[in-house]
Amino acid sequence: MIRILPYTEQMKPQLFELTDKCFRQCGKLFEPNGRHSFYNDIVHNFVQFWCAFDGDTMIGTSALKSLTETKCELKALYLDEKYHGKGLGSTLAQTAIDFARRQGFTEIYLDCMSTSTAAVKLYEKLGFHKTERFNKNFFADVFMKMPL
Repeated sequence: MIRILPYTEQMKPQLFELTDKCFRQCGKLFEPNGRHSFYNDIVHNFVQFWCAFDGDTMIGTSALKSLTETKCELKALYLDEKYHGKGLGSTLAQTAIDFARRQGFTEIYLDCMSTSTAAVKLYEKLGFHKTERFNKNFFADVFMKMPL
């Protein structure tokens, strides 16, 4: 049975292992002591962070980062590729979207790479639309937002 739980510090080793695995699966390098150092302090860098588990194994993540009092960003939507195509990516994203609404955010943003075609399709299916660049992530070339 798949469970989605709020992140706790005890999950950090599994989080780093999963994130590294997911990054490698999509041809990227996870740099927790470099450009991904925000993973070292989940509690202070995100409004909320969720981890999906299949039994005791972490298989996916999603998170929300505050941009302003009314705008937030969907972050860290990763899912072990062996779980792709089962609706779990959508469930993880929807968990963050629903939480953002309950917290009073009125817009949610995200960025990704155009080479992540399945992710872009997922975001469009969820209701995101392309928008202008809103951050300085030079690795991303697709920027999307959705009114809440």
